[in-house]
Amino acid sequence: MLMFFFKKIIIISFILLITGCATKNLKEISNRSNFSVEILTNNDRYNILFKEGLKRFFSTKLNSHKKYKLNTSITFQSTNTLSVSGKNVLHSTKASINYNLRNSETNKIVESGSFNTFPALSSSSSSLYTQQKSINHIKERLIKSAAKSLYMRINIIISKLS
Repeated sequence: MLMFFFKKIIIISFILLITGCATKNLKEISNRSNFSVEILTNNDRYNILFKEGLKRFFSTKLNSHKKYKLNTSITFQSTNTLSVSGKNVLHSTKASINYNLRNSETNKIVESGSFNTFPALSSSSSSLYTQQKSINHIKERLIKSAAKSLYMRINIIISKLS
């Protein structure tokens, strides 16, 4: 009985030790990104959602001066594709992201490029309203995925410059 409690105490202390180290490393990693980026997009609905998604990733409260400017735009392409059984038509939607990162002080282009997200499938429905809602939800999910991917790309580029 005593050995059972002794094993439990060792396991609990081991879990607390690992959790404490993991949160310390997370704080160190999040404090490394002391760069600030001004995000510029078009003014349509999906580009504004994309901008807000990027702002969540690039949020730094330490720097009020924006060292970099990021011009981005997101567009979507939808195509029809067949399902596995071949009876229903599915809609495949993917996002294309164009970006241009500039240094605000020198106005030199640091990096520019474009990439595509993986396609997302939506089911077909007889209701046009349901089809449109489904495509809108897919576009919003693709925006979140693309914002995270672009943030990671920009983070790598800026860390190489530092």
